[in-house]
Amino acid sequence: MSVAWYIVLERKIPGFDHSVNGKALRRAAKVLDALAEEAGARPLMDFFSASPEELAGFAEDQAVDLKEEATKLAPEKWFSANEGLKTVRALVRAVENGKTEHAQAILDDLTEFSKLLEVAAANGVGWHLAIDF
Repeated sequence: MSVAWYIVLERKIPGFDHSVNGKALRRAAKVLDALAEEAGARPLMDFFSASPEELAGFAEDQAVDLKEEATKLAPEKWFSANEGLKTVRALVRAVENGKTEHAQAILDDLTEFSKLLEVAAANGVGWHLAIDF
């Protein structure tokens, strides 16, 4: 099983498929962090969030009991799609202008992210990054 990054929307957009691949982005996480820093953009992981229940469920899967602590975990956070687009666009430029390993797979994932965030922005829908283990 492969780990992937994906986008969670604050609310569904009727008639729009919001699924993305995100596996190449996860595999290139360190490279993308460095590229974001060089470009003066926020790293994608800055947009990560999850509900306290999801975090507690993940911890339970890892044999850590957080049920009593779930109410103390940070609440799920939503970000502006336009903020996410700034990062994604900066990363696209950086990958296109550099010598990044697996560049095409990364660009394919970034293109999916960009399309989804553009639709979210047009509909006033917030988002956050999530991780599929």
